[in-house]
Amino acid sequence: MTAPGTPQDAGLQDTSTCPRCGAGLRCGMVAGDSKCWCFAMPHVIPVPQASGNDVTLQAGCLCPACLQKLIEEKA
Repeated sequence: MTAPGTPQDAGLQDTSTCPRCGAGLRCGMVAGDSKCWCFAMPHVIPVPQASGNDVTLQAGCLCPACLQKLIEEKA
């Protein structure tokens, strides 16, 4: 259930699930990439911190569609 326009279109695997809509997404930080696709989005909300030592517990990572909607709501 990957949102259109996400890095998964390039054949990369999902690493997380959006807590808002349930779509799969690839978080670059969880995947160990040098940066995440969300870094290019306007910075209007803080990036959630990981709980404990496990970065996969970043339940606040949103898919591109939900993050875009949240950005529009905050604008």
